[in-house]
Amino acid sequence: MNATYENQVRIEYVRVPMRDGVELCAKITRPDNAGPFPAIMEYNPYRRLRKPLPDYRDEYPPAVPYLAEQGYAIVQFDVRGTGNSGGFTTDIYNDEERQDAYDMVGWIADQTWCSGNVGMIGKSYGAVVQWQVAVEHPPALKAIIVRSANDDVYTEWVYPGGCLRPYMFDSYSANMNTFNFAPPDPDVVGEQWETLWQERLENSAPWGIGYISNPLQGPYWQDRSLSADFGRVKCAVMVIGGWSDCYPTALLRAFENLQCPKKAIVGPWGHWYGEEPVAVPGPRVDTRPIYLRWFDHWLKEIDNGVMNEPPVTLFVRRYSPPAARMPLEEPGEWRSENEWPLARREDRLLYLDEARLDESAAETGDRDEFPFLAGSGVSSGIHWGGGIMPWGMPLDQRLDDANCVAYTSAPLEEEIEVTGTPIAKLFVSSTARVAYFRVKLIDVAPDGTAKLVRYGGLNATHRQSHVQPAPLVPGDVYDLEVPLKTMSYVFERGHRMRVSIAGADFQNAWPVAEPGVHSIHRGGEHASHIVLPVIPRQSPPLPLPNLQQLPPTDPEKLPKSTEYSVTRDMVEQTATLHLGVESGDANNRLELKSAFTVNDRSPATAVLEAEGNCRVRRPQFDVEIHSEEQTRSDAESFHHAVHVRITRDGKLYFEKDWSVVIPRELN
Repeated sequence: MNATYENQVRIEYVRVPMRDGVELCAKITRPDNAGPFPAIMEYNPYRRLRKPLPDYRDEYPPAVPYLAEQGYAIVQFDVRGTGNSGGFTTDIYNDEERQDAYDMVGWIADQTWCSGNVGMIGKSYGAVVQWQVAVEHPPALKAIIVRSANDDVYTEWVYPGGCLRPYMFDSYSANMNTFNFAPPDPDVVGEQWETLWQERLENSAPWGIGYISNPLQGPYWQDRSLSADFGRVKCAVMVIGGWSDCYPTALLRAFENLQCPKKAIVGPWGHWYGEEPVAVPGPRVDTRPIYLRWFDHWLKEIDNGVMNEPPVTLFVRRYSPPAARMPLEEPGEWRSENEWPLARREDRLLYLDEARLDESAAETGDRDEFPFLAGSGVSSGIHWGGGIMPWGMPLDQRLDDANCVAYTSAPLEEEIEVTGTPIAKLFVSSTARVAYFRVKLIDVAPDGTAKLVRYGGLNATHRQSHVQPAPLVPGDVYDLEVPLKTMSYVFERGHRMRVSIAGADFQNAWPVAEPGVHSIHRGGEHASHIVLPVIPRQSPPLPLPNLQQLPPTDPEKLPKSTEYSVTRDMVEQTATLHLGVESGDANNRLELKSAFTVNDRSPATAVLEAEGNCRVRRPQFDVEIHSEEQTRSDAESFHHAVHVRITRDGKLYFEKDWSVVIPRELN
């Protein structure tokens, strides 16, 4: 299928054989002449390779048509076993997928229309896989642009702090079950769509089995993660993230540890490219010219000065009142920096005292007790809130005051900028062998409104290792370091800082199995405190970054939830998170809904039920893929069961069940 447009941009689809004979479906968007051109590769499993749109400038991501017009060949492909590619998939980021990506770089470089220089670009899944390709350093790969990626799949995505993330099953796994069992598109693959689909149905398996079956850090996760050895990356790297997204910590940690040519940009945004129409919170920025200059330098060898500019660009945030939906614009200012972490950082220690944050520790020790309540965290929002969805944001944190201990500073006499990674250094004990500690850094406005700024959590049995957790001895005091999410934020004059600590954050961390009463020790030899990286003003200030600002997002274009609610059963002492979201049109429709219930009296008992429904309609078929999942825990095990049912033209066509039981390991 070829399509040529008036300005001589061509879109074509090809099938590329891999070393085992499986053919990947690739879409090539390039100038309509012989070239050769440098090429840019992007891939994911999200069924985005469809027949060309009437206006090719609407193709996704927005950088694709833009870069093609600037003399690049853009090659996008579907992961094997997904979308329009052949083969099947049983696990995320599997060995075959990673080998395919390496081989695709070589295939692209060998094409007559390619100059031999290849780059990569991508967001989220399409960003993480860039690390997986770069660490193998295929010879043709010269530069990558990593937008919103973790550097450690275990700690930054599936098991933050050593606790399973409910998101993996309330949304993601159900979504991928429907996508991965859906048929290829006849408009792209032609008559072989049914043969490809049958192979997929016979051999694919739900990705969630891999998540639940690997509760500890180890080869399964390390093979998929950059953090196993940052030094493996040799090509030039630009990382781009947003403070309202999941991954600024991971991206800036990668930037700090990489030994290759590198740049970093962190804006205010959620999980979107800055030029996307729905990119919130603003200010929106057109990042496509930034990509162009990066690739022009590394793929076309143009001396455009991009490496002579300050390597780090940050948006420094300021206070705005908390709200359930992301704001269209966020207050703050852009700034250039010469390094990361910032060399002028001055660590400020604030000690936990009797309900206070103080500059000095009390001479005599004491402790504050609080019960572990699995339903804590109603006000926290969803870790993905500000990610793929503009709702589910943190609310006024006073809603959770009854379930935590809190320490608040005096009103600030001058504003304080905190830019870096705060670390809570706590002395803790518990009546249980397993305990989780959730730490929040909060900005308290003069009217008492409490805005969540940053947070972090740690299963205390993982205090020394995510590979070999060690139980707590009830009553013993342990030294615990809990890093919070990396930040850049100004606490304004007259505001107060607050540190709150709870034993759960049920929207974001699966509750640990043992009930208990936890203690925070303070003063004396157990002086718990938080370390804040405080940043003085630049002297002299660097030139401001040259950014092309765009108009604010139209609120009518933002995704909308069908349900986001938390309900409590006061008799049973349970809390339930209800989620629902819909997207697409009559021919490509996705619906997800879930309910996650935790129990304050029996925290080991938690149940997450999720459904996904995907409808794909074409002249050849009307197919619905329905996924039902249950993920639950008891004191001994995690249980995960999946049922996939497919109808074709209203009749049952395929049905299959999977289930696993995984022993709990101090989680």
